[in-house]
Amino acid sequence: MTTPKYLTKSKFNIAFDCLTKLYYSGKRGQYADNSVDNSFLESLANGGFQVGELAKYLFCEDPVAEDITIESSNSDESIELTRQRLSKPGKVVIAEAAFLAEQMFIRADLVVKEGAVIYLYEVKAKSFEDEAEDEKAITSDSFISFKGKPQEKVSTKWVPYLYDLAFQKYVIQKAFPQFEIRAHLILANKQAKTTVDNLNQLFRIVRENDKVRVITAPGLKKSDLGDCILSIVNVDDILEKIYNTYTLPTERTIAPTFEQFVRLCLLSHANEDRVFTQLTSKCKKCQFKISPSNENGLKSGFHECWEEKTNLNSVELEKPLVLDLWLGKSGNRNIVDGLISQHTFLLESVTAEQVQPIANEKESKSQPGLIPTERRILQIELTKSETPKSYFDKEGFLMQSASWVYPLHMIDFETSTVALPFHKGAKPYQGIAFQFSHHIMHEDGTIEHADQFLHLEQGVYPNIEFIRALKQVLEKDNGTIFRYHNHENTYLRIIHRQLSDGLGNISDAEREETMAFIDTITTYKDERKKIHSGARNMVDMYELVLKYYYSPWASGSNSIKSILPAIIKDSTYLRNKYSGQGIYGKSLPVKSLNFDDHIWISQSTSNDPYKTLPAVFSDHSKEELDNLVDNLECLADGGSALTAYGYLQYTDLSPEKRENIKDALLRYCELDTMAMVMILEGWKSLLD
Repeated sequence: MTTPKYLTKSKFNIAFDCLTKLYYSGKRGQYADNSVDNSFLESLANGGFQVGELAKYLFCEDPVAEDITIESSNSDESIELTRQRLSKPGKVVIAEAAFLAEQMFIRADLVVKEGAVIYLYEVKAKSFEDEAEDEKAITSDSFISFKGKPQEKVSTKWVPYLYDLAFQKYVIQKAFPQFEIRAHLILANKQAKTTVDNLNQLFRIVRENDKVRVITAPGLKKSDLGDCILSIVNVDDILEKIYNTYTLPTERTIAPTFEQFVRLCLLSHANEDRVFTQLTSKCKKCQFKISPSNENGLKSGFHECWEEKTNLNSVELEKPLVLDLWLGKSGNRNIVDGLISQHTFLLESVTAEQVQPIANEKESKSQPGLIPTERRILQIELTKSETPKSYFDKEGFLMQSASWVYPLHMIDFETSTVALPFHKGAKPYQGIAFQFSHHIMHEDGTIEHADQFLHLEQGVYPNIEFIRALKQVLEKDNGTIFRYHNHENTYLRIIHRQLSDGLGNISDAEREETMAFIDTITTYKDERKKIHSGARNMVDMYELVLKYYYSPWASGSNSIKSILPAIIKDSTYLRNKYSGQGIYGKSLPVKSLNFDDHIWISQSTSNDPYKTLPAVFSDHSKEELDNLVDNLECLADGGSALTAYGYLQYTDLSPEKRENIKDALLRYCELDTMAMVMILEGWKSLLD
């Protein structure tokens, strides 16, 4: 029996992102697909299933006893069960209701039928901060940009959620035209405080074959959950404008209205027609991308699109593309989209004039180092060079480093944002810092992995223990502290706010001392938006990269995972030091807390230390899991750590598996601070 070729909600969302992708999706045997198709791991990363289960209690005293969820994975059976339940008199609540209309198929998180109205509820693992001082309900205006102006539209960050819901309402209205459909979003309210302890442990995640389920505590009732921390927002007025007023906000579509776009998706999907849409900077993150020279026989949808739209051949497309151009600190202007519109596709074809700031952009060079435009021009020039080599501003680096105080401290955090709070009085999506690594570089060149912290106890909020441990290790001296990018500063300020709000059972004296410590090592804005930098403010190594170092081997990326292999390629010193045994380990010259004798640099791993470590989860690489965090509220340093934390918090694991995940987390975090050490060592070697 042939499976019906439905345009599902997930297929619609793929097409909404890029209609061409609809052709490639579901063809993993033909086309490379780098997306992580694992709802279990995704739920661990963003808490979506737990929020969804909690939302059921908005409409039922006991959703389990009332059996509101349609569990069947068979589409035909689910559709029929939904139809039967909706035909019952009185109020009907259904979770995972299934609807089919004109080969469009969706499952709705929650529907409630009352009289001639079907109330549709889409639960999102996304928070909304209700800033209404008078405690009025959140309104749909909160999701709109340029309200009342000709350019009025759905706010960019809410586009995926509202157009997803628009498709659901469209299908249900087609399937049940006799009903009025009213659509809502259910979101976590970041200003709401839970009134019960251990709320997040009441909803445990389990995987049964390919299906993900949330198991609630036996006999759990609505009355056990305390005050509601979810917000319900009616969005019918927005959906009406999506259907009839707003221009479709996807620049790749050739259909001007929502319904025309849906019809185009249906036709393309049914006939397996490939509709080539225009190229944009978003192509850089295409999941259907692989080198044409791959050995597994899979085709690259990305390359097929670019060959079709640019008339470049496969050999030319192996050259650096304009997609590789660094776009940091370019404001609202998308330089890459501008280049593509000018039919400039190869980086070697870009001129300096094309990346110059426009009239309303300002760049000042008041300090040493590259400014953003200079960095982009340098990238273009080195791409054109027949013998490219890295750029290193020795003079600027020496000037910057002259103020550093030894010993130097490298720190890296692993963090999470849990949807459902740990304890009474906490809010949804409060930042959690559960791990740090700490390397020290002494003035005589001695290096040691000095300290680490990892807190994984289920249902226990780790932030107080975390900041106590960090304060203890960093207050031993007055050495300069290094971070890579904003993540550590952001989370220290989050903890500062939590302490200010009364988090933790600690004395007033310790609270004040800890907040003062955080002020000393961070940058922050006061109530008047004035920027303050602590006396021992952390040095951002990412900013050092932007100002003083550019490597063509990093392909325009400035992430630590790209810069580390680049500096290794540039530094003979690093390659010689870390490519043999007897150097890095627990009792070796470079002290480690987690490795006995580890070789960081090897040709077998392309001289990339990150490739020397096994994945945290055997089924997925670290790079794949990192992609899970792209759309979360507060990006953690990596998807592996974020997902692993959820795994250890909300699932039941054997002691052996729990210990294996713990060991993997410790090693990855250790490498993040060791990477900072190696980058500094590499730069010092280039001075000679």
